[in-house]
Amino acid sequence: MHNSIQSQSIPITQHSDAALLALCLRHRESTNTAQTIANQLLDRFGSLYGVFGASDEQVQQIKGMGPSRVAKIRAMYEVQQRIVSQPIYHQPVLNSSEAVEVFLQSRLQFAQNECFAVMFLDSQHQFLHFEVVFQGTIDRSPVYPRVVVQLAMQYNAAGVILAHNHPSGMVEPSEADLHITQILKDALALVDVKILDHFVIGAGQAVSFLARGLIT
Repeated sequence: MHNSIQSQSIPITQHSDAALLALCLRHRESTNTAQTIANQLLDRFGSLYGVFGASDEQVQQIKGMGPSRVAKIRAMYEVQQRIVSQPIYHQPVLNSSEAVEVFLQSRLQFAQNECFAVMFLDSQHQFLHFEVVFQGTIDRSPVYPRVVVQLAMQYNAAGVILAHNHPSGMVEPSEADLHITQILKDALALVDVKILDHFVIGAGQAVSFLARGLIT
């Protein structure tokens, strides 16, 4: 059984996942109910990653998880995304690979199906736009180079950072990942757009092609 809600005197950073989730779900004078629901959510979905990645319909299968509590979970996720997005949206030049990695993890690590996303940057590496371009099944997402090229031209991008998630949690790049990166590199080069990096995102971890020497 997961831990119960801790005393308010204990720092938030020391609370268990179940306690944090229960605090966010709690209504007035319903501490025990919130704790029970939090435990059930973690038992059903395995982790906070699983809870955030589950659909509204799946979450509402847990007794007590009505629309208002689902909205609280979605609000938690949105707040987290907005916080980690600040360095991306507001810094003059995007020159921190760590900030990019955190941003991409926040956007993709909870997705249950494989998604392929692109960050579009100008010639000074300033952020222009982020978009999940393709979504697929649990282990595959179709990628059409023509669509990526069209979007790069639409946003007048000079560079892009590619990213896709592996819902399995394994972040090692596959041969298919390397193949589609090369295809996109060749296609984008025709319109003078450079691939700056490609990230594979898993639960709480990521791999950079640039750091691995897989992009030159």
